[in-house]
Amino acid sequence: MNPVKSFLAVTFAVSAMFECYAQGFTTASDRIVPRWINRPPVSANRTISYVVVPVISTNLTGASTLSLNELVKYLPRDWNISGIEEFGSVSKIRRDNSGIERTKDEVIRLQLKAEGAPVDVECKTVDTYWKRMPDGNYQSYYLYQVAKPGPSPEFDETALTTSYGLSGLWRSAIIPGWGQFYKGTYMKGGLILGGCAAFVGGIVGVESVRADYVRKIGETHDVDYKRLYAKRADQFSTARNVLIGALGALYLYNLIDAVAAPGARRVIVNPKNGMYRRTLSWKVYPSMPDNQSVALAVGLTF
Repeated sequence: MNPVKSFLAVTFAVSAMFECYAQGFTTASDRIVPRWINRPPVSANRTISYVVVPVISTNLTGASTLSLNELVKYLPRDWNISGIEEFGSVSKIRRDNSGIERTKDEVIRLQLKAEGAPVDVECKTVDTYWKRMPDGNYQSYYLYQVAKPGPSPEFDETALTTSYGLSGLWRSAIIPGWGQFYKGTYMKGGLILGGCAAFVGGIVGVESVRADYVRKIGETHDVDYKRLYAKRADQFSTARNVLIGALGALYLYNLIDAVAAPGARRVIVNPKNGMYRRTLSWKVYPSMPDNQSVALAVGLTF
């Protein structure tokens, strides 16, 4: 079989294995935990804040309502807001064809109390994530934009994406697996880093044994031993070359995966200007234009 075809087949098989493993052992809304859970976005203006609200519920039906009731606990303490009396929502759907999933322009109005006086606070759902826990309950996370008390709040325009562009590529080029860690695919990053380290250790060990046999050839005058040592040296030389080839293949897969595979969902924040900004996304993937040679193809989405 053509070695190029073999490499590509192994590459895609490894990718499929990672995907099947992640999906088969995870009961969650997404196979990768969104980045905003641990690193909330930074607002583009001073009239709103981003708040992550975790809730535990027996089902997903009432989780959204529960999160709104819990939201007050996670608001900044200097707002002096104490409780929810009632809330309603105003929803609008904004359609977008740029290739990036856009959030719904949904504004929820909460009637709260601030220092004993009623006050309306507006919030907007940006994204949600849930996972099933061993006890059967659901752990849900809600990301809200919350308008600070005061007149004329201005909500950020937001977009959701799993693309990281060159951010993952240059990291994986320096340290294999770093780009995968950066994108939130920790298991894959650990396997790549561990695999590269194992191959490097194997190459060093095999080369040390090969060099030892070469040294023994020069130290003996027995022809039979010289032939035996030469044969052993050739065998370890072949093993070394195989390990070097495997390391190179894994490193190449590491680079392709770092730039092409989706990562943890993240939030893109743009200033509100009445329209969504066009976003350029791109992917790099291996191709075989003539069924003989291998090349890298680039796909652009505007």
